[in-house]
Amino acid sequence: MNTKQRFLNALKREPVDRVPVAAVATGITVQMQEKSGFLWPEAHKDADQLAELAESIHRYTDIECIKLPFCMTVEVEALGAEIDYRTRDTVPTEKHHLYAHPEQLMIPADFFDRARVPVVLSAISQLRKKYDNEIAIVTSIVGPFSLAEKIFGFDNFLTWVVDQPEWIHQAMRALTPLALRYSQAQINAGADAIIVGEAGCSGGLISPNTYRDFILPYHRELCAAIAVPTIMHICGKSTRHTPHIAQTGASAYNFDEGVDVNIARQNLQGKVAVTGYVPTVTVLLDGTPDDVYQSAWECLANGVDILTPGCAMAPHTPLVNIAAMTRAAHDWARKGRA
Repeated sequence: MNTKQRFLNALKREPVDRVPVAAVATGITVQMQEKSGFLWPEAHKDADQLAELAESIHRYTDIECIKLPFCMTVEVEALGAEIDYRTRDTVPTEKHHLYAHPEQLMIPADFFDRARVPVVLSAISQLRKKYDNEIAIVTSIVGPFSLAEKIFGFDNFLTWVVDQPEWIHQAMRALTPLALRYSQAQINAGADAIIVGEAGCSGGLISPNTYRDFILPYHRELCAAIAVPTIMHICGKSTRHTPHIAQTGASAYNFDEGVDVNIARQNLQGKVAVTGYVPTVTVLLDGTPDDVYQSAWECLANGVDILTPGCAMAPHTPLVNIAAMTRAAHDWARKGRA
């Protein structure tokens, strides 16, 4: 079983020869940039550099997928936001929100020709041609709820849940088709799986009832229409969201240490692959290789289908720590534990 088959089988909850090790959220570090010679912020904007840097995680750590892009600002920039591209060890962020009311939202007809959208699609295509059936290419969209928070302002948008609930639905009805179109463009370019990044849905920000009433219908629509496996990423203390995530139709749920894995696995009812959840700061960044190994072993013992960092890896995460995570997965398999 090769790397790609193992990863995609695990996403589909089909038999694998061992648990794969992946980074489905951003896994690019400063050491990877320095080794490859392709650096942020320039690599965000150039298709060749984006592709070369994206594959460095596999080249230098044996992580079993290639994931791009590296930030959550591609769509909002194409919609008109000004972006601060920041530095080698920080990811880009939008400088301001765009609108105050959903009626102001206009999806440009030339969205796929704007800003970095063509750059991302070109980089995906390059990687597909290079790796074909060898390694899975995982790409990402910003989920419609989190994208709306960027467009309308985080604090403003969340107040609408109480004050203007129909405005939430109006925004979600506009942004869900865009998310689907962008997903399809990535699939056409060569994506094997798509992560739906919904950090704005964290249980520390919204209640399970808010997720159920304002987000679940659109996630269900989105996951049903995307033709490749989907990975729903919602970090933070989101255990109580998991009964609703089970209804999205997502192939997998990626989470961090804020989620109780045993409750999550029970609530996901075997419908959704469980991926996570080595802590990215306290263990991968600040811990020793032994700390990472022990944490990875715990994740494997708790039945993850794919071993991953819980969220995006911090840019200064040591390569030796990432290697300890992959070593744990190989040792787990050698001891005969599937």
